[in-house]
Amino acid sequence: MKTVKKYTNELYRQFDYFATWLPGTPLELGDIGLFKNNEFTKISNLKNEGIVFQIKEDTTKTDLEHMTKGEVSVMTKIAGTVPALGSVLANGDAGFSISFSQENAILFKANGTLSPCISDQIKLGKEIIQRYQQGEWDKDWAVITELVTADSATIIISSSQDAKIELKAKADISTAKLDIADASLNLECAFSKDLYTKIVAEQGITPLFKMKKIRSSIFTDPVFKTRMLRPMDLMTPAKAKKSPELLYFDDVDYDLREE
Repeated sequence: MKTVKKYTNELYRQFDYFATWLPGTPLELGDIGLFKNNEFTKISNLKNEGIVFQIKEDTTKTDLEHMTKGEVSVMTKIAGTVPALGSVLANGDAGFSISFSQENAILFKANGTLSPCISDQIKLGKEIIQRYQQGEWDKDWAVITELVTADSATIIISSSQDAKIELKAKADISTAKLDIADASLNLECAFSKDLYTKIVAEQGITPLFKMKKIRSSIFTDPVFKTRMLRPMDLMTPAKAKKSPELLYFDDVDYDLREE
C-alpha cells in the first residue's frame, strides 16, 4: 500500500492526472470502475453497457518526465567510454545506470504521449444520471473520460535505499539518441537490485488518466463529515428521481483521505 500511495500521490502532484496502478495495466477510454485507495479497478466499459460515445483525438505528442526529487540518480553511458566503478556495462556498451537512495523512489519517463478524451461529456453525464435514477447504474462507478497514451515509457520504482538497475542498448545508436524511454534502443536489463516495478521502454501503455462520476450537491452537516460520509452516500435512485437537480456529473476528487 505504501508503494501505491507514494507512486499515485507523486504523479498526481506532478501532472494533475491519476496514475494507473499497476503502471503497465492497459486502460481504455470509457472504462468503468471503482476508485478506492487511489487505485482504479476496471469492471466494464461504456460500450459493454450500450452507451455510445465519440472520442476527441489529440494530435500533439508530448514527452513527460518525473523523478523523485533527490532520490534518483541517472548516469548515461556512451559507447566507447570507461564505465563507472562497479558497473556491469563494458567499454563498448551504451546505456544507463540508475541508482535510488530511498525505498519507493520513482523514475517515470513517457515519450510521445497523447491525451484523447470523450468529446461530449455533458451528454454522457445526462445518460449516466438517467440510468442511476432507473437503478441501472451504481453510484460508486467512475468513468475514464481522458486517457494518456504513450508511444513508449520507462517506469522504475525502488524497493530499498540501495536499489539499482543498469540498462544496455542493443541497437546501434549515436550520443544524441540516448533516451531511457526510447523503444528503438532495444534496452535490456544488464543488472537490477531491489526494484518493485521495472517497465523499460514498453510500448503502448496508458500510464495516466482522468475520471468522472455522479456527484451530489446534498448538504452534509459536520456530523456526517466527521464520519467521512459523502453527499452521494445519502442519495438513492428514488431521491434522484424526485430531485434530479441534486445530481451532476463531474471530476473524481483525488482521495486525500489516503494521504
